[in-house]
Amino acid sequence: MRARLSAIAIGLALASCSGASETGGTCSATALNCGAGAICDLTDPAGPTCISATGDIDGDGIPNGKDFCEHQAGGAHDEDNDGIGDECDPCPIAKPPASPDRDGDAVDSPCDPDPDTAGDEILLFNGFNDALGSAWTPTTPGAWTVQGGELVVTNIPTQEYLRTNVAEAPNMAIEASYRIDKLETTATTHLVAVHAHDPRPAGVASLECGVVHADSGTGDVVDLETNQNTATTRALGSAFNSASLYQAAAYASGNNVGCTVLGDGHALGAVQAPVTADAEPSVALTARAVTARFQWILVVGR
Repeated sequence: MRARLSAIAIGLALASCSGASETGGTCSATALNCGAGAICDLTDPAGPTCISATGDIDGDGIPNGKDFCEHQAGGAHDEDNDGIGDECDPCPIAKPPASPDRDGDAVDSPCDPDPDTAGDEILLFNGFNDALGSAWTPTTPGAWTVQGGELVVTNIPTQEYLRTNVAEAPNMAIEASYRIDKLETTATTHLVAVHAHDPRPAGVASLECGVVHADSGTGDVVDLETNQNTATTRALGSAFNSASLYQAAAYASGNNVGCTVLGDGHALGAVQAPVTADAEPSVALTARAVTARFQWILVVGR
């Protein structure tokens, strides 16, 4: 599985497909032409079609007019605003391109880290629209809060983790989107990263991919740490600009991890390092001495 972290970048155009309506009129992914009292169902396996807004096709208690996954439970939220809910979206972080799934594994580009090899699946997606729940474990209770559809971590002087577990996969991509509100004065080194490790008693594999800012000396760097090595490169631009949107993405495959960080869609740096070949089913967001707001976390594995 090749480390195609650049394929995870956001910003591709909507696909255009259309279907006949059961209520009269037509709708498509780009033209929602349903009449009064109807909405366009973009998740119908037969193609987009207009359905009653007040019905509940999947019986999950969410009326069709508010349900972005009309044919399975869930669908209250649509992170990328493409009309397909997070639970049923083949790529919940970006609208689908013209050829969204070349390898036919039901993970669309740009979420698919290897779009020419089948077998990937979305192991975790969270757009932080609801309370975290018991599946997430913080190092410090209360350090992480969900506010207005974002996960906020505030002014932690020592490194803080928010962990959850996913299904084991020998090949795994972990990505998170975030903004930096400010650097805190409680420490002289500041960090935002994605993290994964093997939590079993004999487990040793681990990785951490993100950015580090030192108040003196090295400035902003893209940093990758594994249980075997550390690799860094100076960031090509500010990695802690409060006006920018960032993505940190790590890709573990076999004995290698790749780490790429984007700022406003442009690469700030990429590094690689060896890792002990094993699955890392415990994943985390981590930060130190910053106030940061995470929009989502995505984990894809094979």
